[in-house]
Amino acid sequence: MKHDPKLSRRGLLKGFAAASGAAAGARILGPMVPEALAAGEPSHFVHIYFNGGLNALFAGCANILRGKFGVTDTNMTRIGTSDLYTDASTFGTFPKFALDHFGAIGMRHGNALHTTPQNQNSGGERAILRDGGNCYLNQLAYYMGGDSAFKAVYFGDRAPAYQNQPAFQGVPLQRVSDLADAIKALGSDTQDPNAPNRAIAGGTLESSAEMSKRQIDMNPGQLTPLTESYQSAVAALRKPPPKPVTFAEINTAYGLANRTTVGTYASMLAGAEIMIRAANTNVINICDFGLASWDFHQTSGGLSQNGTLSRQRFLGTGPFGDSRIAPIKTFLERMLNLPDRNVVVCISGELVRLPNGDHGDGTVAVLMGKNIKQGMSFPVNAQSRFAPTTPPVKAFWAAVASAVKVPGTPFGANPHAVVTG
Repeated sequence: MKHDPKLSRRGLLKGFAAASGAAAGARILGPMVPEALAAGEPSHFVHIYFNGGLNALFAGCANILRGKFGVTDTNMTRIGTSDLYTDASTFGTFPKFALDHFGAIGMRHGNALHTTPQNQNSGGERAILRDGGNCYLNQLAYYMGGDSAFKAVYFGDRAPAYQNQPAFQGVPLQRVSDLADAIKALGSDTQDPNAPNRAIAGGTLESSAEMSKRQIDMNPGQLTPLTESYQSAVAALRKPPPKPVTFAEINTAYGLANRTTVGTYASMLAGAEIMIRAANTNVINICDFGLASWDFHQTSGGLSQNGTLSRQRFLGTGPFGDSRIAPIKTFLERMLNLPDRNVVVCISGELVRLPNGDHGDGTVAVLMGKNIKQGMSFPVNAQSRFAPTTPPVKAFWAAVASAVKVPGTPFGANPHAVVTG
């Protein structure tokens, strides 16, 4: 059974129906087996996207790009004992668990343009997010399953790829714009006084499982998923209910200065935590504010300043305000290694930068999570170019699907060995 922030009566009724059906020898196959298969640790995917480009030096390729973008021995750091090197003052300060599970994944989408309001049908962002007439974000949310009313959401000042993305199999991509309203609407700020007693519910399921033991033992192949559902449900109900999600807690953790509207970068990461804990949301997309706001072409002495300017923007120094790294670190510290949840975080951009400051034709994304092992898969070369064998976008989404343990291979086989899910 999922570790649900709010134990709903509907969820309990599903568990009782499955148990009662087994005890009475009723039909087990059909609708009950999918419910049993859905039991276990819920997964969540958070896509942190930088429109305009993410220099590959931050995504683990700093040593490969040594001498370019201002990369030196003193401002890069090695991640563990791997071949990964990142910027010491930004990504290098991520929590240990994040660095221990840091995978750099190259994808060659073949489009060196920006997706903008004037170029909605092209560009790197569209190439990463759109699968023909569908959107990868809510496709993934659909395949992840679950019963959240908000399976796929986004934060930012515009819709992904500057367009409202189409629903997929009834799963829309919805915007969240106010944190207090979200908490109130989800009913997660107080315990439900009408929720059934967890201890009694757990005892009832244990009794039903014992009554069904003989039938299950006689049909181990067909009924194993139901056995696992009993065990997961009882284990979840034996635990104390999770504490409510309050704006006061989120406000303190992310330093929101009591502002509830989603108008700062920190508020978007805070919103991602709310949607995971309070709504069991499957997929969350976070896009930084502004048009191509990471599009740094400046050069000095013939060398690109993209690395320097990106570092300043991440830290909120120089001409930039509001750190991006600080709220990302807070989110990773609080959410990446949660017990009973599989949170997978991706940091990506529209395209990598070339040494002359221009656009590459793909990006190197960072994946972090329990099912990611430290390493790199199809990185750029010293000229920030991708090899012809670099997998396309769909292979990236196949890796994400594997990391969040989607059944089957809806996006094809996963070619990235850093994902072990």
